[in-house]
Amino acid sequence: MAKKKVKTFIPGAIALVLGIATFCMMFLDAVTYGDAISFTGAQVGFGYKEELLGIDVTVWSFNIMIVLAFALPLIGGILSLLTGNGLIMKIVTTACFVVGAVFLFSLTGYLGIGDAEGLGDLIGSNGAKLAVGPIIAGVLAILGAVVCFFKGTIAKKFS
Repeated sequence: MAKKKVKTFIPGAIALVLGIATFCMMFLDAVTYGDAISFTGAQVGFGYKEELLGIDVTVWSFNIMIVLAFALPLIGGILSLLTGNGLIMKIVTTACFVVGAVFLFSLTGYLGIGDAEGLGDLIGSNGAKLAVGPIIAGVLAILGAVVCFFKGTIAKKFS
């Protein structure tokens, strides 16, 4: 009986690992402007100040949409590990991963929310490109959604 109980946690553990990996992609480059300027997901999400000529300049302010983009897969992974194979929780955990993936792939569209005054004029908001961090995180979030959606089937394969 205990052996079967452990095997039902394997899909939840896989989803949690994918959620943690997705969240860790926040520390890679998320947005690039041209070839020279790049910002990490943490800088764009939580805010970023830089000192120019002895004055602190706010480059990015807090952006809830970008924080949610990286945090929702982690929340989905935690819920997937803690809950059973119920239909409602399967839908909720899968939705966390899917919504996180959608937010990650459309990250450049949310940059205007955390845009500090004058930044759009300074570097041009239209030139933002998605960097490697959100792309890898989005793929991991899609894999996490598949694991959560087929959680019961995966658990039966290990039994």
